[in-house]
Amino acid sequence: MLDPKPDDRAVYLHGILRGIAVVEADAYALLAKMGATPVSEVRTAGGGSVNKVWERMRERLIKVPVSRAEQTEASYGVALLALDQAY
Repeated sequence: MLDPKPDDRAVYLHGILRGIAVVEADAYALLAKMGATPVSEVRTAGGGSVNKVWERMRERLIKVPVSRAEQTEASYGVALLALDQAY
């Protein structure tokens, strides 16, 4: 449970999603500062991939296009990584 919890559930959800997006943006910025190739786009999967409001919020904070991945199952990317490591 996150406290303090506002009475308005929409405000509560917005705060949670914004917090996640801020952490994501900070992580990409830190990786770039440490020498990683800066992110130029983000493709999203899982349950959040159908939330257009959150997608736009993430775009504003990360400052790159965010779009829904062709395959939206959260496990798809991990399966590809496992397949790549198998060979």
